[in-house]
Amino acid sequence: MPGQGSLGWALDLFAHWQPLYVLAWLIACGIGALRDRRWLLCLPLLALPWFTASPKAPRSEGPPDLVMAVANVNIRQRDPAALLAWLQHQPADIVVLTELSPDYADPLARRSYGGFAHRALHPLVSPPGLGILSDRPLHDVRLVEDRLGALRMEAGLDIDGHRVRFVAAHPKPPMATRKYRARDKLMRELAVSATNEPMIVAGDLNATPWSSALLGADMRALRRTTGGAPTYPSEGAGVFGIGIDHVLVSSGFAQTGAERGPDIGSDHLPVRVGLRWQGE
Repeated sequence: MPGQGSLGWALDLFAHWQPLYVLAWLIACGIGALRDRRWLLCLPLLALPWFTASPKAPRSEGPPDLVMAVANVNIRQRDPAALLAWLQHQPADIVVLTELSPDYADPLARRSYGGFAHRALHPLVSPPGLGILSDRPLHDVRLVEDRLGALRMEAGLDIDGHRVRFVAAHPKPPMATRKYRARDKLMRELAVSATNEPMIVAGDLNATPWSSALLGADMRALRRTTGGAPTYPSEGAGVFGIGIDHVLVSSGFAQTGAERGPDIGSDHLPVRVGLRWQGE
């Protein structure tokens, strides 16, 4: 696993801010070019983040078989009205909710879960609270807790006649070595499983496309469908943030489109992705 040393987590945090580094380098080249036009020769370096990011799933022009949404709703928020308004305007088949609190889940239940016929909710008064809303049946739902208290929820889904393993995850923010290692360990365990079965992993993964959690030969079985656009923090439309909310898929899936959602009252912006099953 990359970055096993005690400073690995710090180096990983440094790698997150690629969009800001691009902006800073662009400004530096602009200022330098005012004195010496040879600075313009450095502009191609702006493309490095696109070449060093974790690989993306292939793109399909066909209609999606499944539309996924991921929303970290913030443990302090109590009103799901903005979330439900977005989903009414931009419908999704399955929604993963992270930082789901009882105060948020209760009004969500009173609003009939936004019209979703199936749900698996585990609200908590602390950030590990997790939930899935779905218009498709969820089979064999189980909740898994790691040794640090982070949760993931697993279920079976039927897509185009195939049983798919669906994982909603929210590893701890990698602000210490043990949390960093636990996050990377989880992602690599899921990637190993994805070599043997169709899989979708979605949630606030606390990892950007340049994070060690998503990079490396042993992560090739899971590919991003979401881009590198910032989702956290949501202030200023995420201009100075990082993209840590993702949908990952195994081979056989392609993405038909991905977008960030609007401000839903959280410190995260949600994401929405169309997926198409193309077979192995």
